[in-house]
Amino acid sequence: MRKGLSILGLALTAAGCSMRSDLGFTSLMSEVPATQAIIVPPPGGPMVVAVLQRRYQNGISQEIALSTASLAAGQNAFYVSLVNDPETLSEIDDTLRIRRPTQELVQAEMEERLPGIDMRTSLLYAQNKYGPFGFATGRSATGDLCLYAWQQIEPTEPAFLMTRGAVSLRLRLCDADATEAQLLRTMYAFTISAYFMSGSWNPYGSAPPPPAYLGQLDAPLNPLAMGDGLVGSRSRRMTTAPRLPLRGSAAPIGVIDKDTVPAEPLPPPEIPAAPLSGFPVVPPPPSQ
Repeated sequence: MRKGLSILGLALTAAGCSMRSDLGFTSLMSEVPATQAIIVPPPGGPMVVAVLQRRYQNGISQEIALSTASLAAGQNAFYVSLVNDPETLSEIDDTLRIRRPTQELVQAEMEERLPGIDMRTSLLYAQNKYGPFGFATGRSATGDLCLYAWQQIEPTEPAFLMTRGAVSLRLRLCDADATEAQLLRTMYAFTISAYFMSGSWNPYGSAPPPPAYLGQLDAPLNPLAMGDGLVGSRSRRMTTAPRLPLRGSAAPIGVIDKDTVPAEPLPPPEIPAAPLSGFPVVPPPPSQ
């Protein structure tokens, strides 16, 4: 009897262990709060809606989903990777490798993230505060304008016995009403807000020196005239010049700007009493 109860208890225990509801996930990506996004979009959007992150032995990568106002298939997003030591070796597949953005690599990425859209690579030189970048634009079947931009940030000067790391990023952005300049604004005005706590990590290089003319004589610098030219500008309403008064009628009222001082009306021209000399005299019409 005791043996039977013992065997039954062991069987129930084994059954309970085999029916545990713990879940395992094959994906190594995890969602983190939007405040931990490596890239911060410029003020005014697009807005960060989700951040998927994966950590490696030598770095971190994120897919930063952005708000989308487009009918094109796909999700607007930043794809960014930060590498602390590109030369790290590991016995397991847990190292982050950054490939240089070749034409074949970028074309394959655009076909995956912008399916069915004919993207044309721009031949114009573009540069933001982190350095040069490339971009391509195309229009979807629904009429939305799409932008795909790529940039790799790494030191241009070799370091002695140390590595300074690197940053690789992509931007996929489609909008139904935006222009090419408005889409490029996101690429020009974003901010990289994360870094590694290491004294050797500096993919940006040394800070540039101040301009040579700063603080020099005969080099005026007007802060109100810098930027896009809109600062300090003043719009004025259309002004209609005052017309000369006609005889027997009141002078018309023109639209005068508040900062415009109306000119004094000119007197009407005087008609000479006698005909000018040297010209033939035109006879008057016959009287009826």
